[in-house]
Amino acid sequence: MDLLENRSNHQNIIKSADADTCVIGNQIYDSSIIIPFAGDVKPCNLSSTSKLNPTIIEQLCAYNPEVIVLATGSVIIFPETELLDPLVKLNIGLEVLHNQAAARTFNVLMAEDRKAVCLMLIHQN
Repeated sequence: MDLLENRSNHQNIIKSADADTCVIGNQIYDSSIIIPFAGDVKPCNLSSTSKLNPTIIEQLCAYNPEVIVLATGSVIIFPETELLDPLVKLNIGLEVLHNQAAARTFNVLMAEDRKAVCLMLIHQN
């Protein structure tokens, strides 16, 4: 199989991410954000998976994504299962990853022109 370099022109490609920051384009984010497959990055007043609530899940589902990438900081922390019922009903996939892996996964999905949305939890010090 041939491997070719793929350069995506999506506006929301993540340049770098860790538990404390996320860089998209020339913008550095130091608080949690929602990164859609198209459109503007939105702030999200959420600092941990334990604070995830049905309202945030509804916001993410409103993008009509194929998959939601949940970036939980420096370690993987799964949300409460009852919060995921809307995803099952709408047939939306969920990937729970630490921030660096979530950034790589989201970028691959963007390169494949997939409808994905990323909730990047940034831990504020």
